[in-house]
Amino acid sequence: MSPAALAIPQRRRLTVDVLAVGSLIGLIIRWLSLTLLAPIAVALLYGDSVWPFVVPLVGGFVIGYGIERACGRRAGAVDVREAFAVVAISWIAAMFLGATPYMVEGGDIAGLVDATFETMSGFTTTGASVMSDIPSHSRAILFWRGLTQWLGGMGIIVLALAVLGSTGPGGRALMEREAPGPEVDKLTPRLRDTAMRLWLVYIGLSVLMVLLLVGVGLVDAGQGMGLYNAVTHTFTAMSTGGFSPEARSMEVFGPIAQTITVVFMIIAGANFALWYRAAIGDIRTPLRDGELRVYLGILAGASLLVAVGLLATSERDVWSSLGQATFQVVSVMTTTGFASQDFASWTSFALLILFATMFIGGCAGSTAGAIKVIRVRLAFGGLRRDIETAVHPEAILPVRVTGVPVRESAIQGATVFAGLYVATFAAGTALILLIATLHGFELGAFDSMVAAATTLGNVGPGVGVAGPMGSFATYPWEAKVVMTVLMWIGRLEIIPVFVLATRAYWVR
Repeated sequence: MSPAALAIPQRRRLTVDVLAVGSLIGLIIRWLSLTLLAPIAVALLYGDSVWPFVVPLVGGFVIGYGIERACGRRAGAVDVREAFAVVAISWIAAMFLGATPYMVEGGDIAGLVDATFETMSGFTTTGASVMSDIPSHSRAILFWRGLTQWLGGMGIIVLALAVLGSTGPGGRALMEREAPGPEVDKLTPRLRDTAMRLWLVYIGLSVLMVLLLVGVGLVDAGQGMGLYNAVTHTFTAMSTGGFSPEARSMEVFGPIAQTITVVFMIIAGANFALWYRAAIGDIRTPLRDGELRVYLGILAGASLLVAVGLLATSERDVWSSLGQATFQVVSVMTTTGFASQDFASWTSFALLILFATMFIGGCAGSTAGAIKVIRVRLAFGGLRRDIETAVHPEAILPVRVTGVPVRESAIQGATVFAGLYVATFAAGTALILLIATLHGFELGAFDSMVAAATTLGNVGPGVGVAGPMGSFATYPWEAKVVMTVLMWIGRLEIIPVFVLATRAYWVR
């Protein structure tokens, strides 16, 4: 008998420090619950009920504290492996915490599926909604709805790193797992300082947008906004989220307010590290950034194409067509999801261009979703290099970004990510269409494709009944669950979810 046959089987053991994961998640829940103080203040200001927020605030703080204590306060022991689980589970925990106000308030999204859909859409800055009667909700609830997007924009983990400080050796991994894009720009030697600076830039730009919208509103009420609308729309523009307390989104505001919103959506869709460097006097870095130039070029090109489509099929003049096209292209490509009019009724050509931009998204390090411009650029660069190499096998043709050769691993990573993204989109489309068919729900193939793309890419509006002036309220509940999962997968950028699904991650 061989030695291998006589070997005693090794008992498998966990490779993840579950107590450290639970401890940090409990800590995050505890401090995230304190953000409910903001809608409580709004409720008191407008005379709304505070109970929808007091219940989750107290419950979240107590539960978070209890989990942290039960796990032995081991948040500092989180390492690279634990970072995957912490980030993925934290977003689910945030979803249930954030859904509680909707369920306590009652109304059209009081059910668990609808409340969790709306909250996941909020924290992931998707903007897809099942809220069919927006005016029936209190100002405080709509404020909370916008605040969830603002908190999720820069990231609840990044906020935790900025506020809580050290989270152990896995701190950088936590930030990389949550921050959008292939890698995180390290602005300072200390991770907490980097997180703090990113949040300060985010807050500073948000304050500036509020001041501009309110300032214009004071001069001309028809062109700007009051303070409440300015704050809630800033929350959802800077986070590229798209929730609006107005049933008709941005359509009810004047051209100046829409123009200001376009500018800040473009800013939010770019890398915030560039704006930090510009703020400290390094203007040349944003101007030299290759990803930013490609991002602006795609926005301009897509806007012109949609404008041509509108000109050819409507009675709009050139400037009206270009203005509407630019607003909607910027809104969709930055994955914000605001609407200046019901673009679901536009021509098939215009919708096709908007659909394509849903997959591109903004830049790495922005609050935007989807694949990201840098990954698209690397994937196409690698494809072009492979085609040229097929013609000239002896040639050495590196892929360059801003004149600098890119590592082969980065090209491969971008290509793999794009492949996983498309595969996930296809699976989501098939599931949504299957569920609709089984329920006898009328849903076309294109509608289901848009539903999958808009939720996976954290974009927001769909087409048909789920268009920018409608909602996903009538979709079967199972389809809403699928879309909620797609939002979660898209915000985590797929890889952490796939890692958690492997046996090798948990045991060895």
